[in-house]
Amino acid sequence: MWIILSFLLLLFSLCFSWTEERLKKLVEDTVKERFGDSVRIESIKILDWKGSAEGNPKVELDMEYGRVRALAYLDFEKKRINAVLSVYWKVKFFVAKQDIPKGTALSAELFVEEERWLRSIPNDFRLNREELENYQASVHIPKGSILRRSIIKPLPVVERGDVVKLIFHSGNIEITTYGTALDRGEVGKIVRVKTQAGKIMKGKVIDRGVVELLK
Repeated sequence: MWIILSFLLLLFSLCFSWTEERLKKLVEDTVKERFGDSVRIESIKILDWKGSAEGNPKVELDMEYGRVRALAYLDFEKKRINAVLSVYWKVKFFVAKQDIPKGTALSAELFVEEERWLRSIPNDFRLNREELENYQASVHIPKGSILRRSIIKPLPVVERGDVVKLIFHSGNIEITTYGTALDRGEVGKIVRVKTQAGKIMKGKVIDRGVVELLK
């Protein structure tokens, strides 16, 4: 009887004993569940592996889209096993189809969209097609160049001399009037305006032809 019971206990422990390959598969499945097809796993290294582990581990990921750092922590009841991942990230970006002179207003027609796998993704790669029309080239952009935020700047939406809508907020009250812009600026920039009464004030550009007056 004891022999049979011992045998069953042994089988039970073997069924719930983790091998290195099973742990790697668990980590891979967890990564895929979070990031989907935007990540490609090249390798997973289990650190301080002792040959086996038992229990039901909880997997915690320490990784973000586009970042080189990729770690996983497997928390068992009495110990933690760490894993280091080598991954590639899928990224789409725009490549100039032609030379683009400095100051040119951008549009999707000037670029071709490409997709590649990279170890890390610079933050200034992250532009979408809808954003392009809000920018202009801040430098000459040669044909074949990857579009990055560091080589573009926002287009002005208010020009000096434009008649602009002026909005003033006081508590829950909103007052709307019109005035003349004395500066040019993009969304978010502080510009001077001249009210219909001839008073010069400062305001923040919030949209094309719209300035919110500062208190």
